[in-house]
Amino acid sequence: MNRPKSPFARLFQIFAVLALVTLACNLDGNTEIIQTPGIPTDIPQLPTITPAPGEPTATPGSPPQPTGAGLSSSQRQHLAAATVLIIMTDVENGDFFPFGIGSGTVLSTDGLILTNAHVARPSAGGFGQDPDVLIIALNESESSPPVPTYIAEVLAVDGFLDLAVIKITANLDGSFINAGSLNLPYVEMGNSDEMHLGDAVNIFGFPGIGGDTITFTKGSVSGFSTQDPIGDRAWIKTDATIAGGNSGGLGANDLAQIIGVPTRGGAGTDTSIADCRVVQDTNGDGRLDQNDTCIPIGGFINSLRPVNLAVPLVRAAQTGTAYVSPFGGGGGGGEGGGGNETMTFLYYSTYFDEDTSCGVSPATSFPSGVDQLTATFSYSGMTDDQDFGMYWLIDGEVVVDNLFPWDGGPSGDCYVFWVHNGGEALPDGQYTLLLFAGEGLPEIAEASTTIGGSGGGGGTPSTGVVSVDGFVSDADTGNPIADAVVVVLKPGLDPDAWLENGSDADIFTWVATDVNGFFVLPESLQRGVEYPALAGASSQGYLTVTGYFLFDESDPDFVTLEIELNK
Repeated sequence: MNRPKSPFARLFQIFAVLALVTLACNLDGNTEIIQTPGIPTDIPQLPTITPAPGEPTATPGSPPQPTGAGLSSSQRQHLAAATVLIIMTDVENGDFFPFGIGSGTVLSTDGLILTNAHVARPSAGGFGQDPDVLIIALNESESSPPVPTYIAEVLAVDGFLDLAVIKITANLDGSFINAGSLNLPYVEMGNSDEMHLGDAVNIFGFPGIGGDTITFTKGSVSGFSTQDPIGDRAWIKTDATIAGGNSGGLGANDLAQIIGVPTRGGAGTDTSIADCRVVQDTNGDGRLDQNDTCIPIGGFINSLRPVNLAVPLVRAAQTGTAYVSPFGGGGGGGEGGGGNETMTFLYYSTYFDEDTSCGVSPATSFPSGVDQLTATFSYSGMTDDQDFGMYWLIDGEVVVDNLFPWDGGPSGDCYVFWVHNGGEALPDGQYTLLLFAGEGLPEIAEASTTIGGSGGGGGTPSTGVVSVDGFVSDADTGNPIADAVVVVLKPGLDPDAWLENGSDADIFTWVATDVNGFFVLPESLQRGVEYPALAGASSQGYLTVTGYFLFDESDPDFVTLEIELNK
């Protein structure tokens, strides 16, 4: 894909106009960026990876003492300070053009940083064009955007693992910097082989869809996946929320040690790579493309590259030796394809069936407040491992882009592209999905919908039916109720009478809630038709509630209900 140019765009809004204007003025075509020759001999060695970490050395910038009982407030503050924003930037005629962002973790006081290859050197993994300059923005406050401060260079990169080690080499204006005087806060290396199911995972980074400031999410280890030729523990699966921009950031254990790197792809099975999809215009160029950061989608929920796999890169960077990937230097880049690729848009929805991989309750527009959006396509002429690209745009602004190896087989009835906002409501606006495949990655499909505004609710409905989903919860505690049953009867019946002496033949549609109390009615409801309905979980001691569903022309195409049950 060709990279669209956009002078600063959204990054102006994030990082203050003055800083980047000054940067553009100081780095003109006649200015040489002075870089530290080689690797200093006095670079502090990283802590040796051991199964049982000892007491941390009281060096400048060292992490607070571990408590062993979850991260303390001071540890969280320290880890946040040691997580940096990496701004991928082009330089043309002395002007800077930021086109993407990622995150990184400081590993030493003098500015050694671990991140993803697709952030530091995308071409190493076939992810796209390399940035001319990597700008490092420091997180000085949890409530303020990071401040662009330094420039870094790439010391070691592995495109297959999608890992890279970079080093701060200059001030923002390109002037020489004494790395030994940086005294940056850093994170100790942990042992990812010592992570087990259920262990805590703490994620720090700068997801573009999460705003301008650092984001912290917490979860646990959900499992591990293999990947050829790495073998076992190629990925750490986690239920912690990881969005685009977090790529390359910090995955820490409760001892405040780095144990993994949030990465754009994760193994959805033991052999396939799940893709990370661009759902926000993180670079502000008006298009969703490979130049924007992405949100991991598909396969398991989210993934971390174990930090133990990064140790050879870190050692090579420390010693100034060349790093050669044991995996052949590949990684992420696929093939051009056969030229007959087709993607046919079917419908938008807000949820999809994991068993069928098809969207549930199609609609053409959605009300404000939905927290995820899915687009379902049929496809043919595809080849596994060929390059596939996608952009998500909101009101014409690219919010996500991704380039990944296709793994859906040659053809299929349903392939779902998903955008979410970590459980928060997606912004209102027009959403457009662009898909690219084939030699040179031409655009092969485009589809749009709206959230909120005239497309979300209150406007003229686009269909004569309403799709219904919702949540069932305990009226006293608010906790979700799993395995509750929502039943919609055929019109004209009395739900209370049916409850006493009804027949299955009277049921129009029904569904049971999942572990989160969520349900999606399998059948849409006609506007202007009154449907008797019931909801209950009698096996759990809850009383059944009865009522009616009636939607008219003023209701949106998609309705989410909140149902509370009492004991």
